Amino acid sequence: MELLTPEEVARIIKIGKRTLYYWIEKNFIPHIRINRKTIRFRAQDVEEFLNSRRDSVYDVDRIVDEIVSKLL
Repeated sequence: MELLTPEEVARIIKIGKRTLYYWIEKNFIPHIRINRKTIRFRAQDVEEFLNSRRDSVYDVDRIVDEIVSKLL
């Protein structure tokens, strides 16, 4: 099981560390709290998170396309 640091995950997702820590605080992204200061992420969880977000973005794009086509 590969564990990633917050810095690695922020770089992979291409977001700032502050945003990532906000997501952690809100339990928006799966994470493992090893102790009070140490947080790690399973690589598989990060991949699944990214795939789930991509699917929802696709759905939004599809809905917007449908609305625009109805307006034209």
